[in-house]
Amino acid sequence: MTSNTRRIFFKIAVLAIAAFFVFIWNKLILQHLNTIQHSKTVVPFNKNKVVSFYDNYIVVNQNETTTVLSTRCSHLGCKINELENGKLVCPCHGSEYDLSGKVIKGPAFKNLEVIPSKVISNGESIEIGN
Repeated sequence: MTSNTRRIFFKIAVLAIAAFFVFIWNKLILQHLNTIQHSKTVVPFNKNKVVSFYDNYIVVNQNETTTVLSTRCSHLGCKINELENGKLVCPCHGSEYDLSGKVIKGPAFKNLEVIPSKVISNGESIEIGN
């Protein structure tokens, strides 16, 4: 009976620890998403530069179109801050995205989030956010 009780206790303990980590992970992700969605940010805009990295944003300016992407990799949320061979590359696990945010190579399977934006101040700044 003692070993049976220990097994049950061990199973409950493992489930409780796993539930705790899932809860914390979801809380952090939701907090991050709420912070990004509810804030407006104005950053300098250089129409001659194809890719610019700002804290939480990647500004891509190509073909007379400006797109703002999230810097957070859709795999595990690592911060993308480099352009390698014309691709946005996650430093953690090597996911690659094209300049429109579409996945080229995994482990990520979702595209980068496109964030609403508009160019302001006679083309010298860009307002990012809702």
